[in-house]
Amino acid sequence: MKHLLNKSERLADKASLFAANIAAAILLALVLLTCADVIGRYFLTMPVTGAVELVRICMAGIIFFSLPLMFFRNDHIIVDLIGFFRNGYVGWIVGLVLLVVSLLIAIKLGDRVFDYAVRALEDGDVTEYLGIPRYLVVGLITASIFTSAFLTLLRVAITLTRPGSTKGLDGNPP
Repeated sequence: MKHLLNKSERLADKASLFAANIAAAILLALVLLTCADVIGRYFLTMPVTGAVELVRICMAGIIFFSLPLMFFRNDHIIVDLIGFFRNGYVGWIVGLVLLVVSLLIAIKLGDRVFDYAVRALEDGDVTEYLGIPRYLVVGLITASIFTSAFLTLLRVAITLTRPGSTKGLDGNPP
């Protein structure tokens, strides 16, 4: 069982890193789009049509393709006011509870976004200027959220096999 979890952990880390690399590529595309829009707008008086729409889609892509890596590596923002709750079994229990809460939130959020994607598909909803079908973008967001939920579930399983340990993937505290 432990061997299977270790293999799954390595595979999930690679998959989440792949999603983060997609987010990085989208960020690069956003930078290039912004540069092209600024040059076109101010020097050629021909702005990129639908640039605002594309920026919105790119921002959503950056955020939601980054989620799987953040959820799997448990890299949430932490405000450590009381260090006692981060050590030993207390830290392990608190971390486990927070992982389960994160899992439940991701599942609920994914369900709601999936409903929106289905509604957008049924209604034939498209973006304002470019006419990009919304269900495509929202569908990718949904897939990313459910991937994050699955990776969080895997993180819960890994955490359960290491009672009392608050170490992350790399052996250091998260």
